[in-house]
Amino acid sequence: MDRLVQQYNTVLQNIAADYKTKNYKDFAVIWQPPNIPFKSYPIQAVSSVDCFHPSSDAHARIAAGLWNRLTLDTAARAAPFTWEETPTFRCLEESDRIQT
Repeated sequence: MDRLVQQYNTVLQNIAADYKTKNYKDFAVIWQPPNIPFKSYPIQAVSSVDCFHPSSDAHARIAAGLWNRLTLDTAARAAPFTWEETPTFRCLEESDRIQT
């Protein structure tokens, strides 16, 4: 599974790199590393249906993490997604730009 995830992420990185060369003025593609430390998350992060897939609680925190990092640089986007008791979403500001 880890090998497949690495291959999948490599394909996604290649897609992002390809779009970057096109220099679109009104369209951007970024790749965000999936740095999700599930082993450090509480039990409610795992689905009660199959005890394998992320729960809706985990999906909410992952969505917040993705959104909150949208305008950060590549290094900052690579930081682990920490578990928050209540997911918070950052409001974008006028000066925010997606960094490709």
